[in-house]
Amino acid sequence: MTPHGFYTADFKEDADGTPYITEINVRHVAFTQCFAAAGANFPADTLQLLTDPASFDAKFKMYQFPEETIFLRDVDERPILMKESQLLAKRLGLKKV
Repeated sequence: MTPHGFYTADFKEDADGTPYITEINVRHVAFTQCFAAAGANFPADTLQLLTDPASFDAKFKMYQFPEETIFLRDVDERPILMKESQLLAKRLGLKKV
C-alpha cells in the first residue's frame, strides 16, 4: 500500500546516526503551526479541501524549508521554529548568528 493523505513521522537517531521511526501520526500535530510558519499551512489546506474540494490542488507537494530550519518541541511548551545555528549559539553562549 502506498501512503497517502496527511501524516507525520518522528525519527530518532541511534549513536551511529541511523534513523529509526518512533511515531507515526495520521492527524495534525502540536507543531503544525511551525510547518505553517515555514510555508506549509496544512490546516488551511485541510479547510480548503473540506469546504471547496473542486478548487483544491491535490498534486503532491514537497515543501522545502530554509536551510538549517529546525523545530523544537516539548510536551508542555509551545513549539519553536528556528535555525540550528541560533540554537548552537545560545547553547554555547555566543552572539546570534
